[in-house]
Amino acid sequence: RELGWKAPVVPQSMYIFKQAKIGGEVTSHQDSTFLYTTPRQTCVGLWLALDDATVDNGCLWVRPGSHREKVRRQFIRNPEHFGETLDYKKGTGVDRSQPQMIFKQLEDDGSVGWEGKLPENLKDEGFIPVPCKAGDLLAFVGTLDHLSLPNKSSRARHTFQLHCVEGEKENVTWSKENWLQYPEGVPFMEL
Repeated sequence: RELGWKAPVVPQSMYIFKQAKIGGEVTSHQDSTFLYTTPRQTCVGLWLALDDATVDNGCLWVRPGSHREKVRRQFIRNPEHFGETLDYKKGTGVDRSQPQMIFKQLEDDGSVGWEGKLPENLKDEGFIPVPCKAGDLLAFVGTLDHLSLPNKSSRARHTFQLHCVEGEKENVTWSKENWLQYPEGVPFMEL
């Protein structure tokens, strides 16, 4: 509630383990791509460092100011695979040979040429590293462009993440197109 929500819910939690020397990259993205709400974007990521996060072991990189940008794309259930209802069990007119999930382009002014991958030069594109200590909590809105590089160090990097959105009690709707859907009648956990 300190972040301005009135009826927050938690659609997703994640535990990320970047193993020493082999932990992979997470390409540039906006969390609201995957956690889309209407009529406005309300996603906030809470990123808890369980280990020190350094440039060497894959700390977050963010692009300051990008939080004011619109969501560029949405990761959705493919209507060609699921049918018009987007329900795997009830779909009609389905083609199961089509991919289950796809990206739907929402905004593209040509200014972000690295969507879904790593920019060739992070600093030239405005990204900065955000190293932090174990126990630090980073909070950022779902429109912030962020990524992390591979862990090339000899130290693991663990994080726990919660993604929260404003709930339906505030007339905010979880998109029926979103890839992540709880079973019918099962609400998201309230905070």
